[in-house]
Amino acid sequence: MPPRPRAAELLPLVPAAALPFLFLHRRYQPSASLGPVDVYLSDVAVLAVVAAAVVAAVRFGTAPLARGRVLWALAAALLVLAVASCFYTPFDRTTKHFVTAAKLAEYALLAPALVLLLRRRRDVRRFLAALVVWSAVATAWGALQFLGVVSEFEGKRPGQREVSFLGTHDFAALSGAALVIGIVGIVLGRPRFAALVAGALGVALAASVFAYAGVVLAALFAAVASRGTLTARRAGAVAAVVVAVGAGVLALRSYDASSFLSFLGVKESTAERSEDVQTGSQRTMLGYIGVRIWRDHPLLGVGFQRSGHRYEPYLGDAKERFPDQPAQAYPSPEHEWGVQNLWIQAAADMGVVGFAFVVAVFATGLALAVHARPRAPVTALVAAGWILVAFGTWNGVGLVSGIPLQALTWLGLGLAAAAGGLALDA
Repeated sequence: MPPRPRAAELLPLVPAAALPFLFLHRRYQPSASLGPVDVYLSDVAVLAVVAAAVVAAVRFGTAPLARGRVLWALAAALLVLAVASCFYTPFDRTTKHFVTAAKLAEYALLAPALVLLLRRRRDVRRFLAALVVWSAVATAWGALQFLGVVSEFEGKRPGQREVSFLGTHDFAALSGAALVIGIVGIVLGRPRFAALVAGALGVALAASVFAYAGVVLAALFAAVASRGTLTARRAGAVAAVVVAVGAGVLALRSYDASSFLSFLGVKESTAERSEDVQTGSQRTMLGYIGVRIWRDHPLLGVGFQRSGHRYEPYLGDAKERFPDQPAQAYPSPEHEWGVQNLWIQAAADMGVVGFAFVVAVFATGLALAVHARPRAPVTALVAAGWILVAFGTWNGVGLVSGIPLQALTWLGLGLAAAAGGLALDA
């Protein structure tokens, strides 16, 4: 086989081969420390994808990148602001936050790399198939944890929401991405049962309300974008899948939902005060602190990731406003919980400017997918769905770098930018 065709066949396989390492919790990865930087196997996988993209750019050109130039400009502006905000005065943990911001930039390279590597319909098909396979593996492991056959992070704890080998939100995000592939298949009349089963069961086992909300948005987007060709039967099938998955999520989160309603005063509590941290009520309290930080630093925030340890001026008000929280739920030097919501943390850390950049990046990715929909329906709808699943899931996760959810976010954005250059039947 001549060198150019061989490269054209092999290079697009690199992102697919990287997926098992990108979607794997750090505790299962070998690592090495290089000064203040911890390098994990997932970092090596990212760099391998970027290296393959550089080779593809040299051999086949960089023309595909032109379609996403607005996205690249906005992402670059966001990353520059994140890095610059690490050096706000007074200097506080600057090196640590700079390393985290650098890793954020590292993962962002996945988006343009995907555009350079996935240039053909079959490249995308192989990539999506690899994600479904890895999602099925994660779901199978999560099911074994649910049955008490294998251990999770804290030992065997059957019959509850599971983490698989990722963590609850990352497991939910990966499963949501697979489920989106299945939903898009239904909408376009090309069923993908493996994606539906693996994704639906995984989302239910992870039981992340935020990831499920992203799946609902993705399903609505796919339905609306295909309204001219969507039949009543297909719409009903999508609705049935979404409702069934929602029932599974609610079944595993019923206690949390009841506790959160009691916290909001919607439902009267009949139980004694628990010393266990309830994620919904704690996340609301931490979000309150994040909003307070933003209100005092509205334009440019307090600096990347500094909201996680700039809580003290607001802690007293938080305890007064949310008095029923157990002691360990409040932030402290031993438990610097952080805001645990990307959108609020972006505003607290980087002000309204940073928040606007984050929103613009997501919105531009969706716009690229919408523009590519007539030309590449499967790729465009899957890309939009991944972006929306990430959008929803980030409501339960702070600005953490180097996690699977971050990989999914940039892969979805990259897929949206790549879709416009694919053939009509992609």
